[in-house]
Amino acid sequence: MTGTRFPLLVFCQQLLSLLEAGLQLVESLDTLTEQEHGRDHHPVLLQLQLGLQSGMAFSQALAQWPGIFPPLFVAAVEASEQTGGVAQALKRFVAYETQYQTLRSRLIGALIYPAVLLSLGGLVVAFLLGYVVPRFSVVFVDRLPDMPYLSGLVIRLGLAIANNPLGALLMAAGALGGLALVAWHPMLRGWVVGVAWRLPWLGQRMVWFDLVRLYRSLAMLLRGGIPAVRSLQMILPMTAQHNRAGISQAIDSVSAGLPITTALQQQGLTTVVSERLLAAGERSGQVGDMLDRAADFMDAELDRSVDRATRLLEPLMMVVIGVLIGGIVMLMYLPIFELADSVG
Repeated sequence: MTGTRFPLLVFCQQLLSLLEAGLQLVESLDTLTEQEHGRDHHPVLLQLQLGLQSGMAFSQALAQWPGIFPPLFVAAVEASEQTGGVAQALKRFVAYETQYQTLRSRLIGALIYPAVLLSLGGLVVAFLLGYVVPRFSVVFVDRLPDMPYLSGLVIRLGLAIANNPLGALLMAAGALGGLALVAWHPMLRGWVVGVAWRLPWLGQRMVWFDLVRLYRSLAMLLRGGIPAVRSLQMILPMTAQHNRAGISQAIDSVSAGLPITTALQQQGLTTVVSERLLAAGERSGQVGDMLDRAADFMDAELDRSVDRATRLLEPLMMVVIGVLIGGIVMLMYLPIFELADSVG
């Protein structure tokens, strides 16, 4: 069973509600197992229930399903078991996951309209080049040398499609297949992401997005009582590839006795605001709270940046697509206008 089919956030919210209502952990899990009987994820709950009944700790039962329960969640529960605060661990994880999913949903939502607009514009352009232009092209075969350069280019493209429709379809399929390969293949996808990271505006926002997740993860673990070195080791697999070397160096620095805020600063994993907040957290002993505050600050900045970019990008894309479609239509009809003038 894959982790995508298990509603982890809903499970945590429901379990937290039952625990806060006064039920014991075993009773709460029994209730959820009985409620979810017949659903796809019922076997997972049943195995958790049997694990607790056999004397396992809750974290040990969760660790048997690494594809469903992330190490971050298991570690937070394990640390809370020593203090009897499983409900607090669940509350911190629910807050962390909710904030992360909200930010991720906002970013994805901002991309939906441009993606739909590009898709529709691409379909219209494909219809013009694959159906309309080839039919116009046949009429003007004899006048190609006398046409304006761009009109002749469009007509020649139409003739090439009309003479070899199978080749055109294969080229279109190859282009779509190439995009799908980039999205599916980890190495190619990583290369595209690496290029995006080097872009001035976009790269900075991607840094903030990664730091938000890093800070929230660290804050949850540190406030759960997990030592700094172990916390960094646990978030290492979930960080972006280009940040893993920095996290590894930070682990070595903290192990050598440096404060976690200094170690993060040395590896470029802070901003001007987060440096000040984390320094204050070091002095007050509330690094976890300050990590959350720094994440909130960058979250708000990301939200404003995405909103501004969306309001600018949407009309700009409409103008570009309109000019492209209108330009193709105008270049198709330009030979007709010239023919009419010559006849007149």
